[in-house]
Amino acid sequence: MRLIVLASGSSGNVALVESGGRAVLLDAGISAREALRRAQDAGAGDARIEAILLTHEHIDHIRGARVLARRLGVPVIGTSGTLRAGARYLEDVPERITIARDDGFRVAGMHVRPFATMHDAGAPCGFTFESARGRRVGIATDTGVITHEIIGALEGCHAIGLESNHDERMLEDGPYPYFLKRRIAGDLGHLSNTAAAHALSGLAWKGLSRVFALHLSEQNNTPGRAIAALGAVLGSRAELTAVARYETAGCVL
Repeated sequence: MRLIVLASGSSGNVALVESGGRAVLLDAGISAREALRRAQDAGAGDARIEAILLTHEHIDHIRGARVLARRLGVPVIGTSGTLRAGARYLEDVPERITIARDDGFRVAGMHVRPFATMHDAGAPCGFTFESARGRRVGIATDTGVITHEIIGALEGCHAIGLESNHDERMLEDGPYPYFLKRRIAGDLGHLSNTAAAHALSGLAWKGLSRVFALHLSEQNNTPGRAIAALGAVLGSRAELTAVARYETAGCVL
């Protein structure tokens, strides 16, 4: 099983999850050409992408979905709230498949479990992916708080992608207007380094081998601060990578 984060941050988000040569894209927040180029450069150009899954409808997660779906000839999968709110970005896609946030399904040979996240979107969700051999990947991003449901979904994952958007002090002292600071720090905003570290402290088990800190803010965070916060609770139990904007990172399980 393989996870490759192709883009992460407010300029665009997309990840590739592959098992046995069959793959899905999680979000499509960059252009189709760039997403496929990055997949090729990351060594996943031969993976058979069978679907695009959407966490929510914000443009940094959906802007490339229409062209990618048409070019690949694959369906776009999301909650009814996501597909409805993002409809203008999904015109003429081959197929739209609606899922519920409490029902698992199968795609590309993997069992996929959606779970609700807390964000100012239609019906946002994260996902876990489980291969036929029982390897599990979980991704939770764009959530203002970590709920018991999110923790329950991510427990037992061998690789985790977890939002670590901002350093609380940098956000408070930074240049953003007050209303935007309150949105980011609110329950429907984005996860801080401190909150991500607190969540991770309960998720580090002996089978966890890789953690990716995702959706880092360029203005209100640095990879070093995210690494320091999450690494303080993770220690040497798993390899930790903070994925900066325009970078890619991946792992094989």
